[in-house]
Amino acid sequence: MEHITIREHQIPVVKNVDVFIAGGGPAGVGAAIQAARSGADVLLAERLFCLGGTMTAGLMSKVAMSACNYGLAHEIITRMDAYQGTHYLDSRPEVPVDPETGKIILEQMVIDEEHVDVRYGTVVSGVVTNGREIEAVVLSNLDGEIAVRAKYYIDCTGDGQMAFLAGAECMTEQGESYSSSPTLMFRIGNVDLEKMFRYEEENPELFVREYNTYKRHLMTGTECRENIRNQIYAHMADFVRLIRLRCSEHRDEFSEEDEEILLRRGILFLSQPYPNHVLVNSTTNPAWRGDSNVELSASMAEMRKHCHLIHRFAKRFIPGFEESFLMDTASMMGIRESRRIRGEYVLTQEDIESFKKHDDAVCSNSGGVEIHSGKKNSLLLRELDGVEGYDIPFRALYAKDFTNLLMAGRCFSATHPALSAARNISYCCALGQAAGAAAAELSGSGKKDVRDVDIRYVQEVCRANLATMDNTEYVKKYFSEET
Repeated sequence: MEHITIREHQIPVVKNVDVFIAGGGPAGVGAAIQAARSGADVLLAERLFCLGGTMTAGLMSKVAMSACNYGLAHEIITRMDAYQGTHYLDSRPEVPVDPETGKIILEQMVIDEEHVDVRYGTVVSGVVTNGREIEAVVLSNLDGEIAVRAKYYIDCTGDGQMAFLAGAECMTEQGESYSSSPTLMFRIGNVDLEKMFRYEEENPELFVREYNTYKRHLMTGTECRENIRNQIYAHMADFVRLIRLRCSEHRDEFSEEDEEILLRRGILFLSQPYPNHVLVNSTTNPAWRGDSNVELSASMAEMRKHCHLIHRFAKRFIPGFEESFLMDTASMMGIRESRRIRGEYVLTQEDIESFKKHDDAVCSNSGGVEIHSGKKNSLLLRELDGVEGYDIPFRALYAKDFTNLLMAGRCFSATHPALSAARNISYCCALGQAAGAAAAELSGSGKKDVRDVDIRYVQEVCRANLATMDNTEYVKKYFSEET
């Protein structure tokens, strides 16, 4: 490989802060809010131009609220409901959200109220280390290269980009890289859902579910109609028999390759807070690895084509979509998995399915394994019985190679199957809240090693996200076996 040599040059240190956060998605937002509330001076760098990541720019505008999650994610959606004049939080465990509402609410909370220094259009391009300590990060943005020093650093990039550049150990399994397929979300507007529901009721043989999905997603048209009327999440999915039939009848319009793409996941329409449009969660990439910019770029372009293909099919053959239009495709892919950074502890599938508890637990979850390979009808689900949560220990939130590096969100220390159970939006926010609380406590106390954290303080701050704390009545109400 050809190389170039760049002469040494000085980079200005523009700020010294208590806590530096890379990434402003759900984990970064949780970390920033909590660190600032705990008294830390915080700078957050975000490569896009809004907060919220997957929930906003990624259009994954449906938040799965864990039975154990009652902390910052709950507060954020409460604020969004108030802004919209809605009550979608009552839709738990799955809450439709509006991405534009999310953008403004998160900026109000992070920038206006907590006075976090947020730098948009900014990426971490380098990390300065001294042994096991990070001394500074190099950022690239409109100003060129700048540097920031902090006492503690939190990687909330999803891809573990800051930790990777620092030289932290990344985990892979079986000689492979990463294997959960991403999705490029998109929205379709001007949809007459009532017409679609009537068509389903009149033609039930075309709407028999064939693909694997959650039990709670097995909704009839009647149930979806009622849920939408009552501001409750509605899941309109599969369409597999209709796809096969119409593609075979109209091969001049939809090739065998088109049909294969349409049949990978079928078509999944999700309800949204505002009327007459749906979110579509259907595109996949079966060959996804997650460790290459070339792959990332090609996958984004390819799946955008798939969005238009899916809309073309819906507009042509699904009643109620005749006058619809493709509103928007997401500005970023919903990446389920890429790098994971090895921590002092690695969460495993066995931990999840045994509901393992930890003395240093900082949040709990109740979701089971959910692996998307991207191949036809290949969603692997292992739904957990009952409502008891499993714990995430604080040891899984800091890099084993460093003294002042934490991670939150989907790059935290977990095996491939364990991450698949523990990567939803509200859960990433809870992980961020724990990392932010810890970084603020450590920096405020003058401690030099993340291992010296006052774990009891962090647990008290995060008590609303812990199954053993205050949530018994909530869990019984929303996650009983009868629900």
